[in-house]
Amino acid sequence: MEYICVFPTGQDAFLSKIQCGMFKGNTRAVFVDKRDYGGPLWQQVEESFRFVLRNIRLGAKIEGVYRKDIYELPPDSIRELIINAVINCSFLQTSHVQVAIYDDRLEITSPGGLMPGVTVGRMKEGYSQIRNRALAHAFSYMNLIEGWGTGIPRLMQEMKEYGLSEPEFLDMEIALRINLYRSVNVEHGGAGERLNGSKKVPDSMEKMPDSAGDVPDKLKKVPDSARDVPDPSKESANNIKEMSYQQKIIYHAIAEKEEITSAEVSQLLGVKQRRARVILKDMVDSGIIRRIGAAGSTKYIL
Repeated sequence: MEYICVFPTGQDAFLSKIQCGMFKGNTRAVFVDKRDYGGPLWQQVEESFRFVLRNIRLGAKIEGVYRKDIYELPPDSIRELIINAVINCSFLQTSHVQVAIYDDRLEITSPGGLMPGVTVGRMKEGYSQIRNRALAHAFSYMNLIEGWGTGIPRLMQEMKEYGLSEPEFLDMEIALRINLYRSVNVEHGGAGERLNGSKKVPDSMEKMPDSAGDVPDKLKKVPDSARDVPDPSKESANNIKEMSYQQKIIYHAIAEKEEITSAEVSQLLGVKQRRARVILKDMVDSGIIRRIGAAGSTKYIL
């Protein structure tokens, strides 16, 4: 399921999306802007993140002879909250991750609620349990993970440095909602500084690549809490950096499941089984994976 969501094709493309909305006032009565983002999950995250940046205030402060742009909310934490919402989303529910912007707050809602053993108090201290481990591993390999496990304490620290209220965590049992409250003072800026010339971000922002294979170059260090998933740095023996995007998806699926069949690869990639066998054969011939079992019961392992 997680790998289909990372690389959706055909009938599987509807499985997940992020719903973004900007509202007038502090309720959902009147839409100002609304977008639904589908496609590969990494692209959904990037487009949702940029939706937020387009619709929150941006100001500037002068440092020496240089101008420094500062958003009213910490961008790194916004991105990480969206990523966490996706990684911990319950894909068994029909609802989707929602990102809502109101006059007084940014609201991010993830279907599924808190994992067993996780409380709001423990989460603030840095404790986490990942619902979609295979998806987290795929995001980690694509360098989209930004400190899950340490993200919430850092978020709270950044909000404090911005002079804003502490984030609000609402455990709704079937969903987790996090509110970042905006400053009531339009001129307020980050890290205790006031912003001059507050403005919206222009729409002409850098576009994401059209191909799902063009993974964004956003290398981030994965924290210690990620050690319970396979370490991509140990995969160099199989020349993983030289793989195609589809081969990487297959490789990480096997790393998670220990073995895979051509039928499963066909479903995973949304291709015909004949094409799946060709991709698997290329990986076997390159020494990336191994084939075991006789015809009719063939499986592939690392």
